[in-house]
Amino acid sequence: MDRWLLAMPSPVPSVASGPPSADDVLRDAPVVDLHLDTPQWLLDQRYDLGEPRRELGQVNLDSLRRGGVGAAFFVLWHPPELPEADAHPRALALAAAVRAQVARHPADLAMAGSVDELLAARAAGKIAILLGMEGAEPLHGDLAELERMHALGVRYVGLTWNAHTAFADAGKPDAPRHGGLSPLGRAAVAEMNRLGIAVDVSHLSDASAAQALAASRAPVLATHSCARALSDHRRNLPDDLVRAIAASGGVVGVNLHSTFLDAGYAARAAAAEEAHAPERAALALEAADPVERRWAPYLAELRVAHALQRPPLAVLVDHVEHLVKVAGVDHVGLGSDFDGGIVPPDGIESHADLPELVAALLARGHSPEDVRKLLGGNVVRALREVERVSRTLRSPAR
Repeated sequence: MDRWLLAMPSPVPSVASGPPSADDVLRDAPVVDLHLDTPQWLLDQRYDLGEPRRELGQVNLDSLRRGGVGAAFFVLWHPPELPEADAHPRALALAAAVRAQVARHPADLAMAGSVDELLAARAAGKIAILLGMEGAEPLHGDLAELERMHALGVRYVGLTWNAHTAFADAGKPDAPRHGGLSPLGRAAVAEMNRLGIAVDVSHLSDASAAQALAASRAPVLATHSCARALSDHRRNLPDDLVRAIAASGGVVGVNLHSTFLDAGYAARAAAAEEAHAPERAALALEAADPVERRWAPYLAELRVAHALQRPPLAVLVDHVEHLVKVAGVDHVGLGSDFDGGIVPPDGIESHADLPELVAALLARGHSPEDVRKLLGGNVVRALREVERVSRTLRSPAR
């Protein structure tokens, strides 16, 4: 058990005081969000986390604080419409934009490259910011780049986004390129284990994910996925992979995107996207600025998606409960995917609404201790083990 968890207060409420509230649970939990796409807003939209949330933006300091967030992974991601040759410099620019926010808000934010630094930031009343990489395009097929990205602060890597890479097949309907991991992908998993970078399988094909799990000596993460048994979407995990992630000591971070949570919403969103495709194409043609050409259609699509009827919060809780049933309560966490084009379920707009999710879990009979695990305790434990494996593999005594 992590020393932070050992030090955590474990109040036993009296009959007079009643059971802990959602706010009580959040206050005592190391709330860790495994996946935020906010860096693209910081870089492309010149967004500042100290500002009020913009239209369709989902993350800022106020919402993070109101949700009790203690740590969050800000993700480096390369849009597929940009040249792949630009992926490396864009990753550096995204990381620089994140670090600029930390420098601008030193009373609220602190960069963290380890569990100890994460816990130290939280103990100081700050939100720990860590980096993840979604898709290996910035590596340009060079394993040496993993060490450079680790030095930059990256602590997990997904070897694909929605396109096959030199490392692995993505979870998409296209014909597989490698049949799972390529030899380079297997070498990348070994190098990530050595460096202390967790393997993220959320966007991998089922074959790639299974092979990554078999190859990894450290816990594996699915940073932002839901349960395929409840909603048959390619981005969701089948139960056998959920069990394998648990067996690795890893964590499934539950995604808040309604498209993954509910097949009915996914069908409505797909129909709306098709119906509005011509006007989105026109927006891209009208914009003179290259960034505006990418963002105008994206934001228009988000407005349409947000106008649709959303699934209730209970559907999100159903996914959490299914994953807990399959993986065990020690292997489920939170990976909201906020600022990544998601539409959360009814009643959730930002981290500020996490008390609603906590209250729903408590109402379903989950203990405050188990809810604290789901909110971040499990991630802290898994990351600690990733670090331990790295130390072992780097040890000269091996």
